[in-house]
Amino acid sequence: MKKHLSILLVCILVFGLLAAGCGSKPASTAPATTAPATTAPAEAKTDIVIALQGEPTTLDPQFPDDGNMRVVTWQVFEPLFKIDAATLQAVPCLATEAKVVDDSTWQFPIREGVKWHDGTPFTAEDAAYSINRIIDPAFGSQILSDVSTITGAKVGDDGKSIIVSTNGADPILLKRLTKLDMVQKAFYEGKKTEEVTKLAMGTGPYVFKSWEQGKQIEVEAFADYWGDKPVITKGTFRFIEEPVTRLFALKTNEINVAVNMYPEYAADMPKIFTEVGLETYWVRFNQFAGVMKDKNVRLAANYALDLQGLSDALFLGYAAPCQGQMGRAGYFGYNDSLSDYGYDPAKAAELLKTAGYNGEEVELLSERGRWLKDGELTEAIAAQLAEAGFNVTTKFVSWNEWLDTLFDKAKTPDMQYSSTSNEFFDMDRTYSALVASSGTQAGLNNPEYDKIIADARIEMDPVKREQMYKDLAAKLHDDPFAMYLLVLNDLHGGSENLNWAPRQDSRIYLSEMSFS
Repeated sequence: MKKHLSILLVCILVFGLLAAGCGSKPASTAPATTAPATTAPAEAKTDIVIALQGEPTTLDPQFPDDGNMRVVTWQVFEPLFKIDAATLQAVPCLATEAKVVDDSTWQFPIREGVKWHDGTPFTAEDAAYSINRIIDPAFGSQILSDVSTITGAKVGDDGKSIIVSTNGADPILLKRLTKLDMVQKAFYEGKKTEEVTKLAMGTGPYVFKSWEQGKQIEVEAFADYWGDKPVITKGTFRFIEEPVTRLFALKTNEINVAVNMYPEYAADMPKIFTEVGLETYWVRFNQFAGVMKDKNVRLAANYALDLQGLSDALFLGYAAPCQGQMGRAGYFGYNDSLSDYGYDPAKAAELLKTAGYNGEEVELLSERGRWLKDGELTEAIAAQLAEAGFNVTTKFVSWNEWLDTLFDKAKTPDMQYSSTSNEFFDMDRTYSALVASSGTQAGLNNPEYDKIIADARIEMDPVKREQMYKDLAAKLHDDPFAMYLLVLNDLHGGSENLNWAPRQDSRIYLSEMSFS
């Protein structure tokens, strides 16, 4: 089996390299030329065309969980706090600072001199309205869970700040606010959701100009923007679903940026832009019933996987093995003293023997097409588990059935392939959803872990809270709740003369781009 699996992985890798090299140009042998000294330098390009994976569902930044929309609305709207791309900490944006009044009350002074795109001033009343709008259950925001600890907002007595109330201590409130874009009260109040689907009124560096259904959205630089003026003055977002079509458009200079490209296309792109991303692949164990209740069986599954080999073969290195835990370096509470289990099929087989495993069938449930290489990775995992001695069967289901299984604990299979992201860069988000018994995706019920997670969620001392998460990570390394798989890189293609440094929070800002 090991020989057959090795051949499978090598074939995948060779195919990927061949696909990547398809159509790539050989290096030029022509001598370099230098423009005459009297020639004036060409004026740098100031407009840009970006190809998205699909068309946004709306431009209301507070309503949907829509990645295509976000790339557009990140240019037009702004939150009170933003993630610093280098430190992954929340820093002031439309608020100038944060003041803790008590465990459940915060005060945020509003930045002065900020204008909406219609020229009117951004006010504390707008900020309070924005918060109350998104937390209103009747509004039905798809990202309500991101700000679920907030119970209300009001204008402060000074008229220049807002008071935000929470349902108890919330040490990551500032990071929650990075997901909450400000909207103008006068523009949005009283309108139904469908009335603002194709409209946008923000304070950001770009003004929404037009939406040509089925084709593109255009934005232009805002002359009265309060912050640094962007070099790019016009942006066009085209909707190109197929990656190969985005690649062709990039190579023929129809577009300047092609987002979320396949690793196989990297060598054929004019310029590669990549950074560690938000997606972490994992496989949930069912600890409620079946053979995965045994700790040794769960450990065996992790030792059975050649994570580096899977990364190289399927993702051509644009992914990295998880280090024996969920998440990655830079997340608050990440335990950097841990490492991955290592590829050791013999140890996996020994652990199965210790557990008294007698070849009982183990089901690995998955789906295809939601995440990059999800189907191929599931099949490779199943093959490596079989090599170590598991009697594993794979079952691929539709996306709707996969979701139904994930959120219904009565239907939890032995193992379920999944992916998670953590836009707050804080282990609370991961552990609350994936480990805590109350979590929507948890495959275990452990009172000890529940208490650690609950206590850490309200611990305002960052040193104490970080140590709580590190201790929990160590426990979950010794007694895994999942197969911790891979952290994926974001991979984008761009024009040769494009200057851009992708961010660790996966946000794409035109204001951070320029052309040589």
